[in-house]
Amino acid sequence: MKTMKLYFFVYLLVLPLFINAQPSLTLLSRAYSEDQTERTADRHFYDLFEKVLNSKFEIDTQWTNHARMIKYLSSTQPVCTYNIIKTRQREKLFFFSKAPTTMFVQRRLYGFKETLKGLPDKVSVSKLLADNKTFGIVASTSYQELDNMFSLYQHQIASISSTNSFAQLGQLLAHRRIDMIIDYDYTVRTFLSAEQYEQLDSREIIEYPEFINGYFACSRTIAGKKAISLINSYMQTNDMYDFLKKIHFQTFGPDIAERMMRIYKSDYQISPDI
Repeated sequence: MKTMKLYFFVYLLVLPLFINAQPSLTLLSRAYSEDQTERTADRHFYDLFEKVLNSKFEIDTQWTNHARMIKYLSSTQPVCTYNIIKTRQREKLFFFSKAPTTMFVQRRLYGFKETLKGLPDKVSVSKLLADNKTFGIVASTSYQELDNMFSLYQHQIASISSTNSFAQLGQLLAHRRIDMIIDYDYTVRTFLSAEQYEQLDSREIIEYPEFINGYFACSRTIAGKKAISLINSYMQTNDMYDFLKKIHFQTFGPDIAERMMRIYKSDYQISPDI
């Protein structure tokens, strides 16, 4: 009887700890290569979303590559990430925020100067594929409007799926294994030497809109759904507007950032007047 009373007493002591314990949530951040696990912009976004979510969750962080990130988001683990491209397929697998957490200047087409010589400022990827040009892509990411084209021309596509896929993409072009790649300027500069980058030229892509959106995304779990709700609410605050304005102006400059902020206001009702 004394033993039962002791167990009951201990139970009453620890019960509040279980009641007040917050559910765990892992916030995934991109590691673009094994030795590059953090970028300043990523740190700003992580700090913001960690602050928004830590009142309801015990937040853990994990730096991972893009392929593993997609795998985790597709699982039953309570994980979220930010600034990820939304596609129809991914919408079936993840929860997404209503408004984008950032906008990017679109990817461009890159190739050696002699390869792109004579091409107009804006080029059609579909026409280049029809002309038997070869492309390098990262398997785990989405090229949105171009995904269907790449699936139709698989014999001309070198698809990279590895831990350092973005770094290998640049090297694939630098060693002339393919004619062209489609990538962000920042990524190309990061993974190629200044000498290699200087040998390249780039073009805008006709099939793409001016900007590309990145969203907050979570696994389809109870924790993921709750996290998305918190983010959706915070996106409608003046603090979020101020953050977005600051980060976009610092990253892209006044002309581009101003156009981005107009889109936030007109399409997503995120403005200082809310």
